[in-house]
Amino acid sequence: MKKIRFTFLFALLFFTFANSQTKITIITDSIYSPSLKSYSKFNVMLPPNYYISNDRYITIYLLHGYGGNYNDWVKRSNLAHYVQNYNFIIVTPDGQNSWYVNSVEKKNSNYEDYIIKELIPYIGNKYSVLDTRHGRVIAGLSMGGYGAIRLGIKYANTFFYAAGFSGAFHIMERIREVKDTSSTLIKESMKIFGAIENALWKDADIYALIEKANINSLPYLYISCGKDDSQPLLESNRILIQALQKKKILYEYHELPGTHNWIYWENGINDLLFKISNFDNLKP
Repeated sequence: MKKIRFTFLFALLFFTFANSQTKITIITDSIYSPSLKSYSKFNVMLPPNYYISNDRYITIYLLHGYGGNYNDWVKRSNLAHYVQNYNFIIVTPDGQNSWYVNSVEKKNSNYEDYIIKELIPYIGNKYSVLDTRHGRVIAGLSMGGYGAIRLGIKYANTFFYAAGFSGAFHIMERIREVKDTSSTLIKESMKIFGAIENALWKDADIYALIEKANINSLPYLYISCGKDDSQPLLESNRILIQALQKKKILYEYHELPGTHNWIYWENGINDLLFKISNFDNLKP
C-alpha cells in the first residue's frame, strides 16, 4: 500500500511540475524613470521553461493604443494563450497617451527616452534576454502601431523587426488639418507634439523619417490594417506602404477584412508571433 501511495504521489508531483512548464509566467514589474520623474509599471511574460533553462530569449516590446495602458494586451487579448507556443519574452510598457515621443509641452512625458534609454536596458540587465539588436522586436496597435514603426525606424540599430497593427500614421496631418479642438484626442495630442510646427513635428513625421532612412540598417517592417477601419487611418497605412516601396525598404503589408478592434488585433498578434518565429534575425 505504501509503495502504491508513493508511486501515486510521485506521479502527481511529476505531472504538476511538467504541467507548470507548459504555462507562461506573467510578472508586473516597475522602474523609476528619470524621463518621467515617476515609477512606471509594465508586464513581462516569461515563456515556459524560463526558470529551468539557460537560454536567452528574443524580447517583443508590445505597445498599447490611445486611451489604453500596460494591461491592455494581457487582459483584453488572448496573448497569453498564443505566446505559450513560442520562446519569446513579451514586455508591455505603459505609454499613457504619449504617442511614445518626448513631449514638447507636457511635463514629465518623455516616453521615447523612457523606452529606449531606461526600459530596454533594465530588461536587458534583469531578464534572460538576447540583449542585442538581433534579440529585440517592437510592435503595437493604433497609437502603439505608430510608435512601434517610428521607434523601429529611428532606432534601427536597436530592433531587428518592427510591426504596426492599425497604425495611426496620420496623426501629424490630423493636428495640421483639424481646427476643431473640441476633439479630446487632438487637444491632448497637441500638448504632446505642440500646436504649431516645431522640431518634434519633423522628427515625429513617419514619412519624413522613411525618406531620410538608411535602408541597409532598417529592421524588417510588418504593417497590417483592417479594410473596414476609418478611411483616414487606412489611407495613412497605404501612403506608408507607398513610401516604403519608393525607398525599396523590406516590408510586408496585410490589408484584411476587419476594423479598429481587438478581434483584428488578436489575429494580428497571433500571425506576428508565427512570422517572427520563422524569421532569420541574423540576416544583415
